[in-house]
Amino acid sequence: MTARTLLKRIHVAATIWFIVCVGCLVTIALHQAGLKWWLIFPLSGHSILMMTLLVSLYLFAFFRGVDGARYNAIEHPLTSSDCYLGFYVSTPLIGGLLALAAISDDYSLHRALLVVPMGTLGTTFFVWIVIDPLAGMIETLLPASRRHRAERLAARE
Repeated sequence: MTARTLLKRIHVAATIWFIVCVGCLVTIALHQAGLKWWLIFPLSGHSILMMTLLVSLYLFAFFRGVDGARYNAIEHPLTSSDCYLGFYVSTPLIGGLLALAAISDDYSLHRALLVVPMGTLGTTFFVWIVIDPLAGMIETLLPASRRHRAERLAARE
């Protein structure tokens, strides 16, 4: 199995896990807001259609993005590496496992249904919104990356 195939499979599993966590948190929030279960399930039916559309767009962007990341591997040596991409796509799974490990001493189903999805969302947000853009920005400031980008843009003109 190639690294790219493995990354795609991990990404699909992590995306499904991420959606399950979001659905769990939305259901808990609606239930805590006082909505009855017979109101939550019809809301979920419409949400599944929207989630399917979002996941489809997200997967399309990822599969196209893997090729683009390989194209600029000289400009982005860290964020285009297989190890980093593996970490990036498995972040939701890592966040869930870390949250599960954090509550292992005082485990209850109610606590797990709240802490594990929150850990997943928190870790995913931190890596995808804070760490990844920061790493990409630092890479663009490296002298070799700047020189290659200038050469690529000059060749384009």
